[in-house]
Amino acid sequence: MNFRRIEWIFFIAFIILDIFLVSSYFRQGPIPNANSKGTENTTVSVLKSMRDDQINVGKVSNKKDNGYYISSSDGNHLKEKGNSLRYQNWSYNNNQINSTFATMIKVNADNPQRSLKSIVNDPSQIIDGKDYKYCKKLSTKNVIVYAQYIHGDPVYDSSGQIRFHVKNGYIEGYTQGHLENIQTLRGSRKIISQKRALIWLYQYNKLPSNSTVESSNLTYSKLLSVNGNTIYIPTWVFYIKNNASGSTIYRKINAFTGAVMDDGNN
Repeated sequence: MNFRRIEWIFFIAFIILDIFLVSSYFRQGPIPNANSKGTENTTVSVLKSMRDDQINVGKVSNKKDNGYYISSSDGNHLKEKGNSLRYQNWSYNNNQINSTFATMIKVNADNPQRSLKSIVNDPSQIIDGKDYKYCKKLSTKNVIVYAQYIHGDPVYDSSGQIRFHVKNGYIEGYTQGHLENIQTLRGSRKIISQKRALIWLYQYNKLPSNSTVESSNLTYSKLLSVNGNTIYIPTWVFYIKNNASGSTIYRKINAFTGAVMDDGNN
């Protein structure tokens, strides 16, 4: 693909992106203005309201980091390398490998990366395993997640993850997506802080009463696809436990604009 064509793809992508963000804004309503009431007093007031609603948020950061628009090309990289895989049965669908190991692998529940290190680093068992790192915060007792990282933050979508499936202490198999030809589309820009994202979620009525925000992560999530390329953006992901039922829900918020994204894990 020549440089001129890449420029046009990115130009079209940003037109679509701008349309998407504007339409999201009007569907959701104006984003609460951090300065509309002046001030830190407003933040303190909102945090107090959370406590009154029995929402436990713990310690949250007001630090503002930098983020980027990222592009990844859609391709058949995994499919093309699939014939190198051994000791497993695999299929390819929607740009992902779905595999079942011939022999299940015993996993160390406390340190699963120890059990999987030799597997992930073996190209006959995992394609390009070196491109992923174990991500404890995105893992559960049933799914062990290895993610690709962009500018130090993990990819939240399965399109950039290896997800090992655990049953009764053994890994049965995995699904794998892989981001190819990752490019930064624009220079860095400031993202909203963890505290600001949490406040906006509350103001959007996305934090249920009698709940606990157990953790949050800054990740990269899929925004849209255009012309065989997918755009990713920085995203705050909050993990919220319902104290009454014990169930966990997920909330995502665009770290550039503060717009709430889809609820739930992918």
